[in-house]
Amino acid sequence: METWTGAFPQLLAAYEHKERLYHIWGCATLRDAEKALAAWVDGIPQGQKEVWKDLVSAVSGWREEVLTYFETDIPITNAFTESINRLAKDKNRDGRGYSFEVMRARMLYTTKHKKKTPQTKESPFLGKATMTYSMGLPEAEKNYGVDLSTFWED
Repeated sequence: METWTGAFPQLLAAYEHKERLYHIWGCATLRDAEKALAAWVDGIPQGQKEVWKDLVSAVSGWREEVLTYFETDIPITNAFTESINRLAKDKNRDGRGYSFEVMRARMLYTTKHKKKTPQTKESPFLGKATMTYSMGLPEAEKNYGVDLSTFWED
C-alpha cells in the first residue's frame, strides 16, 4: 500500500479521506458527529470533489437518518435487517419466481438461526446418557421460528 500511495499522492489523499469518514462512527455524541461530518464534507481533497460527489449527495440526503445512530444510548444499525433482505432476494433469484407464499415459508422455516439446541456431550462414564456441561438436566430445544398457525386462515 505504501508503494502505491507514495507513487500516487492523490490516492493517498483519497484513502485518508475515506478513513476520516469511518472515524465519524467513533464519535461519542451527536454534536461531535455533526461537526465531524461537516468537517469531512468540507475537507474533501482538492481536485477530488467530483469523485466524492455521489457519496456526499447520499450522506446529505440521509443526514438525519445517519445521525440518528448517535442519539441512542446503545448505537445500533439496521445491518441485520439488510442482511435478511439480501438473503430473501438471493432465495427469490435462485428460485426463479417463487410465489409470495413459498418465499415466505422458505424465509421463515429454512433459516438456520431459528433453533437453539442444548449443548450436551456424551459421558464417558454413563455411556449413551448425555450430560450437560453444568451437570444438570439438559435444556429442552428452543424454537425461535414462527408458529405454524400463522399460515392457517380462520
